[in-house]
Formats: sequence, structure tokens, C-alpha cells
Amino acid sequence: MRKLQWPITCLLLSGLVLTACARAVEPPSTGTERPVTGARVPEQKAGWQQKWETALAGARKESMVTVYNTAWPPELRVALTSAFKEKHGIDVQFVPFARGEELVVRFEAEKRANLHLADAFGAGATSILGTLKTNDNLGPIEPFLILPEVMDANMWNGARFPFVDRDKLAIGMAVSVNRYILYNTDLVRDGEIATFKDVLRPQYRGKITINDPTVTGAGQGFVNHLIHDLWNFEEFKDFLRQLIRQQEVVIQRDNRLHAESVARGKFAIGLAPHLPTTLGFMNMGAPVKFVINKEGSFVTYGSGVIAVPKKLAHPNATAVFINWLLSRDGQTAFSRAFGLPSVRTDVPTDGLQPVFIPQQGEKLFWLTEERVVLMDEWLGIAKKVVEEAGK
Repeated sequence: MRKLQWPITCLLLSGLVLTACARAVEPPSTGTERPVTGARVPEQKAGWQQKWETALAGARKESMVTVYNTAWPPELRVALTSAFKEKHGIDVQFVPFARGEELVVRFEAEKRANLHLADAFGAGATSILGTLKTNDNLGPIEPFLILPEVMDANMWNGARFPFVDRDKLAIGMAVSVNRYILYNTDLVRDGEIATFKDVLRPQYRGKITINDPTVTGAGQGFVNHLIHDLWNFEEFKDFLRQLIRQQEVVIQRDNRLHAESVARGKFAIGLAPHLPTTLGFMNMGAPVKFVINKEGSFVTYGSGVIAVPKKLAHPNATAVFINWLLSRDGQTAFSRAFGLPSVRTDVPTDGLQPVFIPQQGEKLFWLTEERVVLMDEWLGIAKKVVEEAGK
């Protein structure tokens, strides 16, 4: 009997040791614990890495992500598609729309048909917050953010993550200083125009085109800036009436045709041009420049806002795309092709048109969600003036 006691005791001791060892290497929870400031917390790093690897594996199975976008020019879509495919081997399908209104109509029709084709939206804050959000079409984007370099607030302008709304449903990527007066340098001398009301001079009659101020887009931002930042309703109405009746302004809706008509000299002045489209003509050497208004400038995220719908077909590929797009590499590709500075502080600005970067001492008026909510009301005012003045 004694001969059996020693082996049994050894087995019991071995079991206790193995149990203790197993408990010692059991990974701690990566749930809601807060890391100790200044300390290295390997389990947190392992947490994001595991989440990232899972997303990558799922993304490769899904093989693609679909982005509904407005005002992302072809060169931007090509640049992002190529860079993302090279980095992660996943395709991006961009579905472009001329205006935010068209995107919303298409998406809501698909939603009613129980089709969930869009994985992400890339557009201006007006389209995303003013329509998609107010119609309850946006889902939370925070769960898609994984990479530490993306979530680090210090990597972003003002040391804050660039959510553009109070509910954190949309993220701004581009710094867009809106320049609302474009002129042909063969027809207008530098310094000849310094304020908005300068375009009411008699010599410009019949020589002005405006991007439609009655629909979403650059024209809407123009209306917003004049009413909210510089003047009031009555002063704006009087200005728009004079443009239509006195100056015989020509209203255009096509962003490209609007900018091209100034670049080719058909018109001397273009009001509320679409910046990325105009940049394309500037890069080709067209004789056009922007006026830096004495009154100050309106600053938005341009068309560089991204959000996600509540239901999407490729959640993993969407997560990988959004994290890449918000990384330094993704934002560098985005900024260079879009022609606007990134909200990320570590993205170079060399090669960008200086006019799109805030000037020293320039007065700036920043976009807020509250302003977006009021834009429909201001558009209604512009529509009424245009209709009355055209009679």
C-alpha cells in the first residue's frame, strides 16, 4: 500500500502545479479595464491586434467594399483604389453621384427594397449630416476604428478626433478653406476683386456664372457663408437679386462645366466653384485664380467626410478600408489626389495649392452641425429669390 502512496501523491502535486500554471498564463480580460497611464499594457495591444487580424481575414473573404460618394473626382477614386488594393489586396468599388441629393434618393430606394449595397458614404457634411443623418440612415462608425494610429487624438488637428457631429456618426478628413470667387486672369486683373460686392460692378455684367445656390453643394455653402457669417437674410437677398437682374448671372449645376467655362474664358468670374474640380484645371495650367476675400473664409471638410449606413454587405472590408483611409498612408494618398490638406497633422502639404491652405491672419468661419441643420432653410430662401428675380 505504501508503494502506491508516493505515485498518487506525485500525481496530485503535478495536477496542482499544472492548474496553477494554467491560471498564471490565462489572458486577462480586454473588456472595460482602463490602462494605467505611463505603463505598458501588452494585453491591450494584443486586443487591437487580434481585432485587426480578424477584420483582415474577414475582409479578404468579402474581397470588396462599396463606397457611395459625391464630388470625389476620378483621379481621387483611381488613387485610392490602386493604393488600397496594393496594400491589402481588396477592391474598392466607388459609386459616384453628381449631388448629395442623388445619392440619398438612390440609397433610400435601395433601403425600401431591402437592398444593402453601400458600405460607406464619402461626401460633404451637408449631404451626410443634413440628409442621411436626419433621415436616420447612418450607423455608428466608432466600432470600425481599430488601429492605434487612427484612434490617437494627437494625430489630428487640434488634438481631437475629427468627428463632425455630436453623435460621432461622421468623420471629417479634409481641411477645405472655401474660396467662392474664381476669376480668369486673362479677363480680370489680380487685386481687382477683393470682396463679394465687387462682382456687382458694371464691367462684369453678363460675365459671371454661379454654381446653383438652390441645391446642395458648393452653391449651398456660398449661401450659408453669406447669410450666417457675413450678412443677414435681407442683405443676401438683395445681393442675389442684383446678380440675377443687374449682372445677368448664369446659373449652372454641373461642377465641371461651371469651372471649365471660367477656365476657357466664356465667363470672367465663377461664383461658388467646386474646389477639387477647379483644382484639376489649375493643375493643367488654366488661367484661373481664387480671390482671398477680405471678409474672411468659410472652412469645411469639403467632400471629405466619411460615414457608414446601419446595414452593410461587407463589414470587415469596410473596417479595413476606413482604418487605412484614416491612417497616415491613406490620408497622404487622399490629400494628394484630392488637392486639400488632411486633418491629420502628420500628412505632408507639399505640392498642394497654397490658396487652399489657410493664410496667415485670415479670418475663418468653421462649419458646425448646427449650421448644417439650418442649411435647408437658407436654401429655401435662395430658391425663392431666384424664382422671383427670374420672372
